[in-house]
Amino acid sequence: MRVMLVVMAALLSPLAQAQQHLPPEPMFCDPESHPNDAVAAAPYSHRVMFEDEHVRVLEIRLPPGATEPIHVHALPSVIFGETGGEGGAKFIYTEYRMQGGKFVEVSSQEITPTAGYRAVWSPPEGPHAISNVGGVPVKFTRVEMKPESCARR
Repeated sequence: MRVMLVVMAALLSPLAQAQQHLPPEPMFCDPESHPNDAVAAAPYSHRVMFEDEHVRVLEIRLPPGATEPIHVHALPSVIFGETGGEGGAKFIYTEYRMQGGKFVEVSSQEITPTAGYRAVWSPPEGPHAISNVGGVPVKFTRVEMKPESCARR
């Protein structure tokens, strides 16, 4: 029920409402068709659990010492799961931009999560990669919301 409330709040936010008016582009309606989509670029850490014309639900697993390939999330989403903070989780979040046909690092930051179960809203994310530099594996669920135009195709 708690997760459903978070998802409903996300769907009613101004950003989500603006997202609903996007054209039925393949990157939004069939995200995996884009080569830099999370599932296409990082299939060992991103798995589609469910997908229809309204949402795509991803399971994200990242064992200790693993780094995801550079990827994007073109859709706004809600991410939820156990943070791993009580077990010593620690991540490096690196952002990139495309320059001359290649990814160039823009910034990198270390993240040490607090303990507990969290649900957070995320706008679309540009090119990035996450490294699990802590000692615990992490698992999150990401619910990506597709624009309404995808359902009307």
